[in-house]
Amino acid sequence: MTNADVAHILQRIAEILAIQGENPFRIRAYERAAVTIAGIPQDLAEMYERGGLGALQEIPGIGEDLAQKIVELLKTGKLRWLRELEHKVPKGLLTVMEVEGMGPKRTKFVWEEFGVRSLVGLERLCRSGRLASVRGWGEQSVRNIQQAIDMRKKFGERMPLGVALPLAEQLVRTLERSRLCDRVEIAGSIRRRNETIGDIDLLVTSAQPKRVMDLFCAFPIVARVIAKGSTKANALLTSGIEADLRVLEPEVFGAGLHYFTGSKQHNVHVRTIAMQHGRTVSEYGVFTGTKEHKGRRIACRTEEDVFRAIGLPYIPPEIREDTGEIEAALAGQLPALIGADDLRGDLHAHSDFSDGTASMEEMIAAAKRAGLTYIAITDHASVMGMVKGIKVSRFSPPPNRGGARGGAGALNRSNIGAYVKRVRAAAAKVGGIHVLAGAEVDILADGSLYLPDAVLKQLDWVIGSMHQNFKQSREVATARLLKAMENPFLHCIGHPTTRLIGKRAGMELDWESLFHRAHERGIAFELNASWMRLDLDDVRCRQAKAARVKMCINSDAHATQEFDLRYGIAQARRGWLERSDVVNALPWIKFERWRQQSR
Repeated sequence: MTNADVAHILQRIAEILAIQGENPFRIRAYERAAVTIAGIPQDLAEMYERGGLGALQEIPGIGEDLAQKIVELLKTGKLRWLRELEHKVPKGLLTVMEVEGMGPKRTKFVWEEFGVRSLVGLERLCRSGRLASVRGWGEQSVRNIQQAIDMRKKFGERMPLGVALPLAEQLVRTLERSRLCDRVEIAGSIRRRNETIGDIDLLVTSAQPKRVMDLFCAFPIVARVIAKGSTKANALLTSGIEADLRVLEPEVFGAGLHYFTGSKQHNVHVRTIAMQHGRTVSEYGVFTGTKEHKGRRIACRTEEDVFRAIGLPYIPPEIREDTGEIEAALAGQLPALIGADDLRGDLHAHSDFSDGTASMEEMIAAAKRAGLTYIAITDHASVMGMVKGIKVSRFSPPPNRGGARGGAGALNRSNIGAYVKRVRAAAAKVGGIHVLAGAEVDILADGSLYLPDAVLKQLDWVIGSMHQNFKQSREVATARLLKAMENPFLHCIGHPTTRLIGKRAGMELDWESLFHRAHERGIAFELNASWMRLDLDDVRCRQAKAARVKMCINSDAHATQEFDLRYGIAQARRGWLERSDVVNALPWIKFERWRQQSR
């Protein structure tokens, strides 16, 4: 059982406990443990084998009880207590709880009061009109839930990249450890880093294809074998996604990798280019002659060979969508896409001062371990209460803000000095990394920022984000952001559309107007690297680049394990972004110069 498997089970326990209305601190303990285990580089099984129960208890947040449960999982692959919990809660309620606008309390309510046990049951209840009349719900709330259900149905069986990629990598590691395969590669939409995935495609070379097929079909995460042949197998995984495995001959691996990576539209265009050169391209190679009169095979061992044979330079997988990449290749104008090693800083991270799970010192140290040279601590300044339930009495609302009604936030006029000092002290304690005292400030419904300018001017870095009023019209929402960008202390617009992949659609906005204003004002737009957001998407990233708007790829980390920018890098590559398009790819001195000039 892998770390990811254990983390998934602990998160499932937290969700069931939440539906049952258990103690919030107990729920949070399981959630934190899941996040921690998913992020640690050491293998749990190896840790236990070397150091026993004590080694597991050295993991932050893992006490004796949790450690014993992990041991049971490692030894048996199962957890008796989880089975007992699952008998108490209908399985479908976990899906209900994931619907935007529901959560554990509302899920518990519709289960106990209306007998809802599944997504279908929730949809029927919403359409019946009975829920809208219940106090605390209302017609608008029910409409929002219906829209969220429609969003889930639209995505169907597709899985977020952040869930599918680790599964694919787990399969790759297992195949590599078997020593039966000479080469193992991920293909398909995962290799192109689509934000949602329909299935997992794996390609291997092996001198023992039958044994590879047998091994694959016997994997613990395989729920059902759909088809199995001598060189190809298709299986349904326990996570609900299908996985295809193909064994290819080494001589044709490059052609097969290109073909099965796709996209379909890209492959069609490539075949058209090949025909113009009097050649044919397939998963078996590049051949002389047309399809009807296929000649000798001239290229297929590597993808570079395939592209070269039809007069093209190598095209990175992330941009193989037939959206201009072939024309750019023919013209010698392919972008030098940003890479994983290009980012120098992370400008959006939270500590336990607001809704993060780690102290400022721990977050700064984690960023340093991740190889970053600078970081911004950007705790929330929000009209909404934070997850940890910080007392409202600590806060005072900003003056003269139209539409603001008191509320809570992790920063305000009264504690800004202490906050900045705390960031500076944490930075000094860790050392070896540049640290900015920043804030993620709510952009209110009217476009004003939650904090007054007198507070904002004391911060090194200000992100403005929309966290409420997601249902505004295109015109109103655009005006809201345009007004926010007039603030002289704003550096960056955070997760601009507010979308949550598969759960909440992004806000409709006039991008041409927004990017024009951002370029004028020197304001960056964020590409939020959380796989649940990936906001902006690839299309808008490319549009921002064309408008000469700088981008900022940030983790939005709330825990030390979340300084994982690879999904953001992947989305940036899909959006044709180069290092020069991204402000936090700048070295510290050049970034500081840009930051100061942007004000």
